[in-house]
Amino acid sequence: MLSTHLDDAVLSCGNFLYTHPSTTVMTILAGAPDALHDGYNSRTTGKPYAPDAIGVRRDEDLNALDFLNATPAWLDLLDVDYAAYRPSTDYGDSIQNEISRRLDEIRPMSVFAPLGLIHADHLAVSEACFRLAVNSPFTWYVYLDLPYGLGNRRALSRRIAAVRRYFQLVDLDSFDGDPEIKQRAMSFYRSQYATTRHNHRKAFDATMRGGERYWRMEPLP
Repeated sequence: MLSTHLDDAVLSCGNFLYTHPSTTVMTILAGAPDALHDGYNSRTTGKPYAPDAIGVRRDEDLNALDFLNATPAWLDLLDVDYAAYRPSTDYGDSIQNEISRRLDEIRPMSVFAPLGLIHADHLAVSEACFRLAVNSPFTWYVYLDLPYGLGNRRALSRRIAAVRRYFQLVDLDSFDGDPEIKQRAMSFYRSQYATTRHNHRKAFDATMRGGERYWRMEPLP
């Protein structure tokens, strides 16, 4: 399973992960520059040195995934908070190449990727995955980015329509689980929980109750 940031897979797919133990969760944008940085990650973790801030977030992710019996894999690519430290080349290419390299190493039976909503990082990872899914040896699925997908129905409809220009999306049954499981898993992300809920209160609370959504990607006929 591919996660854009260090909490996205659990927020969007925590119930699925709990019922599918031993899943590897590869977080794409889990790196940090060697710099002091006054940005989102430092503000939410209280750590001005970027590697320390991401260290806090990786520790949270490790604890949450351990609770769900999943295995973390962290790539050292930078999220948009550290955009000033990215190389001047197209970062989407770097994301695609690194995902491809790691998938070739892991050789999973199937890959779950974010649909890609609202946030520039989510869209960049999603687009990289869609390019890789063409003629891929793996079975690809996409999941709804939560809580964003519950808070902006118009953006969701537009995104699904855009993806269906290139792939069939076979809508799978909504995946519900024990709300206490996702609540417990998310509680490990102490630096992110309150901020995310504050920014998306209604959608966040709905996310905690369940309603994970998935599609299988198939080539167009």
